[in-house]
Amino acid sequence: MIRKLSFPTLFFTLFGSLLFLGACGSGHDHYSAIGVVLSEDGQMIAAQEQENITYAEGDAISVPVGSSTGTITVEFLGDDGTPFTPERSGYSLRHTIGNTDVLDITHPAVDEWSFRLTGNRVGTTTIEFDLWHGGHSDFSSRAFQVRVEESEND
Repeated sequence: MIRKLSFPTLFFTLFGSLLFLGACGSGHDHYSAIGVVLSEDGQMIAAQEQENITYAEGDAISVPVGSSTGTITVEFLGDDGTPFTPERSGYSLRHTIGNTDVLDITHPAVDEWSFRLTGNRVGTTTIEFDLWHGGHSDFSSRAFQVRVEESEND
């Protein structure tokens, strides 16, 4: 059955769609990121720039089982490679852990751009980060590898 739409219905449908699709378009300032840097006590522990992920040590972020990391801060990399922390309102950091049986997160730790990781049990998982704004992600990181290991003191 074909149904005709009235002009007001069509107008409001199109207008609403344009508002929704254009809400984050021109005239709306967005941060543009090409990567993310994770630092603990001012030292880089892992970074992603474009498609490449590097770790300060080895091939993963290490967390001792039954312990938490220090405060890890997040900075995003702008188009020119310069690190920045979003200062505009409405931005937040979101995360996704591949296996929460292995790893847990305390977020925020000190502020919106910091967290602590806790090793729940020995194993390997991943964590990803999103620069969240206006109901969507302006930037999604690649998956960082996290290895929860027995403590060296055990």
